[in-house]
Amino acid sequence: MNISTIIEYLKEKQWNSTDITYVVLYMIIASLLTTPIFGIPIGLACFLYLNDKENLKAFQRDYDRK
Repeated sequence: MNISTIIEYLKEKQWNSTDITYVVLYMIIASLLTTPIFGIPIGLACFLYLNDKENLKAFQRDYDRK
């Protein structure tokens, strides 16, 4: 999985309030454990890995077919 696929997935995702809450929560926890500079991408990666893993894989299959 490359960065451009992840960026396209994040741009096309239909965000709801639960998703945004989880992203912010993961970013805050990661920022407390590391610095805020590293906490933001780590929190986003945790959200993608823990909450959106199946949707991201399906998007990647569709993105690769284009």
